Amino acid sequence: MRKIDYHMHTCFSADSEASPREHIIQAINMGLDEICFTDHRDFNYPECPFELDTNQYFKELKQLQQEFKNQIMIKIGVEIGLDLDYIDEINHFIKSNEYDYVIGSIHVIHQTEFYDPALFFKDKTKEEAHRQFFENTLECVRAFDCFHCLGHFDYICRYGPYDDKSVDHTLYQDIIDEILKVLIEKNKGIEVNTSGYRDRKVCGFPTFEEVERYYQLGGRIITIGTDSHTSDRVGEHVEEVVERLKVIGFEDVSTFTKSVRD
Repeated sequence: MRKIDYHMHTCFSADSEASPREHIIQAINMGLDEICFTDHRDFNYPECPFELDTNQYFKELKQLQQEFKNQIMIKIGVEIGLDLDYIDEINHFIKSNEYDYVIGSIHVIHQTEFYDPALFFKDKTKEEAHRQFFENTLECVRAFDCFHCLGHFDYICRYGPYDDKSVDHTLYQDIIDEILKVLIEKNKGIEVNTSGYRDRKVCGFPTFEEVERYYQLGGRIITIGTDSHTSDRVGEHVEEVVERLKVIGFEDVSTFTKSVRD
């Protein structure tokens, strides 16, 4: 199974100062086969301008592709925040450039974000907040076709003013199953986001139980990404995830070139 990092952020994202070149060097040192840059673009993200200078982004990354072409495969992607309030704007943005790969992630719901302290959780029980997150995710995967994989789909467990932030998936498994079925029907995948290891110590986003559920339902499109915002995290925990995916039954990860799955 190939070792990839298909979720990386650099200085082109508002929340990172990392050098794309340093990311590449670290990926080579980690023995990765392929990487994909996926800098942020969110529309009207609260208090943070998640814009993306696409002209400079493509210019610099294409130069780096040429420079390192004999050492590692480099793809150019984007992480788009799926937001039902900006369907037309999001679709237009993705169509305006030829990305190899697009992650669709849920970062906000109606201009309320999850990062602590966040208004999203105000006056909600944990169950109410988590249910709304999964219901919104289901609406988004039904509404959008402009992405290839759903990013960190139980991301909500990282945040919230609760002593125990973990998600009890049994409370929402009917909604989660529907999310996975829609993804499979639309020939879209999920990612295992290794940043979850920092929070849970034993897994990524989503849990491997949910990855296995995706596989049981027929899903075979899967990527691995570190969600790294600093170069030292590029490739982190990829080998552990590869071994877990093999146990579940996956024969390989998925990669993409100009929006076509390899």
